[in-house]
Amino acid sequence: MGRALVTIDNVYANNLGTFRKIIDVVLPVQYPGEYFEEVVDKNAKGVFYAQLAYYGEIAIGAVKSRLIANKTGGVKPAGMYIEVLAVLEAYRGKTAGSLMLKYIEDKCKESFQHDIYVHVATDNETAIEWYEKNGFSRDGDILENYYKNTTGSNDAFVYKKSV
Repeated sequence: MGRALVTIDNVYANNLGTFRKIIDVVLPVQYPGEYFEEVVDKNAKGVFYAQLAYYGEIAIGAVKSRLIANKTGGVKPAGMYIEVLAVLEAYRGKTAGSLMLKYIEDKCKESFQHDIYVHVATDNETAIEWYEKNGFSRDGDILENYYKNTTGSNDAFVYKKSV
């Protein structure tokens, strides 16, 4: 049996720049350096899960999620929160997004959580369609001015999937 064409792998200090570049290229939001570094920082506050998706040997996607084990209120209820999930446009539809989502679903179950949450800009029709196709549904009202430092809409929908 041959090797899968699309695979996912951990994010390490030596590929953190690639992880950051994919997110910066795909998403309209600018994140500070600390946002990326906490993925590989053993002293970071919180539990993070991150993967890079590869098409052959080429990095084409990135996902970062955070475990929110207790309900603290606000816009992040208990469960797994997808902070970013990005796939380079030329490689969409080749299973990278689905592989990264499956990874997050597995980590959610391993952490004894039942819900996965994600914020999606109200004008990001491609992402909205993808999340709905993958079992997410809108949860609650529009969060006005959720995004800062963005070239897209500042408003967001919350999407939820139970696993």
